[in-house]
Amino acid sequence: MFKLKVVTPDKTFFDKEAEMVIFKTTVGDRAVLKGHIPIVAGVKEGKLKIKIDGKFKLASIGNGFVTVDGKTDTVLVTEKAVWNDQEEK
Repeated sequence: MFKLKVVTPDKTFFDKEAEMVIFKTTVGDRAVLKGHIPIVAGVKEGKLKIKIDGKFKLASIGNGFVTVDGKTDTVLVTEKAVWNDQEEK
């Protein structure tokens, strides 16, 4: 598990522990797990998948950027974020 924070201009959309997060960057899809190498990348509008307790929660996000420090936090800053009303296994 690692700390994931998803922030929009007007609120903190998500701020909890996660098993995995998947999103689209400017160079392709990226999955982040605990201990991921440090990165800073541009994020493209699309789906955000957050794995918690073995299930994925789905959201739609706008353009933005992500920072992964490899030790504690992953922070994704985006123009917008909205939950989808479904889960995937």
